[in-house]
Amino acid sequence: MKTVAVFGSTGSIGVQTLNVVRRFPHEYKIVALTSGSNTELFSEQLTEFAPQFAGSLADIDVPDGTRGFCGFSAAEKVASIVDADIYVMAVSGLAALTPLIECIKHGKRIALANKEAIVCAGELVLDAARKYGAEIIPVDSEHSAVFQCLKTGMRGDLKRIVLTASGGPFYSDKSIDLSSVTPEQAVKHPTWNMGAKISVDSATMVNKGLEIIEAGRLFSTYSVDYVIHPESVIHSMVEFLDGSTVALMSYPNMELAIQYALSYPYRYLNDGVKAFDFSVPLTFAEPDEKRFPAPATARRCLLEGGTAPAVFSIADEIAVGMFLKKKIKFTDINVIIDEALCINETKRVASISQLYELRASLEKQIGAFVHRI
Repeated sequence: MKTVAVFGSTGSIGVQTLNVVRRFPHEYKIVALTSGSNTELFSEQLTEFAPQFAGSLADIDVPDGTRGFCGFSAAEKVASIVDADIYVMAVSGLAALTPLIECIKHGKRIALANKEAIVCAGELVLDAARKYGAEIIPVDSEHSAVFQCLKTGMRGDLKRIVLTASGGPFYSDKSIDLSSVTPEQAVKHPTWNMGAKISVDSATMVNKGLEIIEAGRLFSTYSVDYVIHPESVIHSMVEFLDGSTVALMSYPNMELAIQYALSYPYRYLNDGVKAFDFSVPLTFAEPDEKRFPAPATARRCLLEGGTAPAVFSIADEIAVGMFLKKKIKFTDINVIIDEALCINETKRVASISQLYELRASLEKQIGAFVHRI
């Protein structure tokens, strides 16, 4: 039996991770859970799984036998002391970085479901993983697919990675005036059930841009392309130098990617996952980077390196928050990202505190910029 610590247990990935654990109680045991402010759901999880350690932003009552921590450093404290076989990092945003580094120091497996960690601080995270001998397995469906496809060949024979993108809710309908899109429309993803922020990122194609940067850094290549694939059945592809392309396909199901990260390298666990019906056609389309420029912007940030990817990610997070509060238009999100990249000099990422300082600076810059537009 493997022990599992889940950081961000009340978010979408955290909840789905616990679903996987429930299905295979003889394979996995929860030893730590951390959460943000959803105390009601977190209390239910603590009662059900009775972990050794619990951490929450808010004050919580923990069951007998559970050691609890509260406040902004709760996840970091739990990460520093819990001994688990697998650490699932499902905390969103820059808040994941400090506990992630603490998890890495244990030298075990990290099931990573946080884009910002690699996009903003890829060198810091990957250097730490090499130093402590930690194994990072991506949980995002696209990067999990790339990870799996690469197992069919030699890394040196890789020609390019091809990510797939559903296109979000607006890609296929060119009659839609993107400047008039509302938050309610933007969060209705046609394929995946996700949180508001990532749903908006999918609608703007910023999410694919973040994935391009993440793939480039995780798999040490600048050769990352993408194709529009509305059915989201093929999750990503890898093309090798001999001209062959390997793809991973399954019906859209994040729990399968989570399960793989927990069970790797084994595939014997199955609880009724539906096999693909090959009578259903699959379609592909070329990207439209005039209407959706974010992936092209992200590719430039990947090539530039340093803090450029962090500026891209943080500026988007701030802009999406403003859009969801109806302070800016949908199309302003890309405008804000471009402005942030223009006015910030690219520097080497040397510490996590540097990224928090960058975020504080960007909040002021973007606030002033939005006031002018």
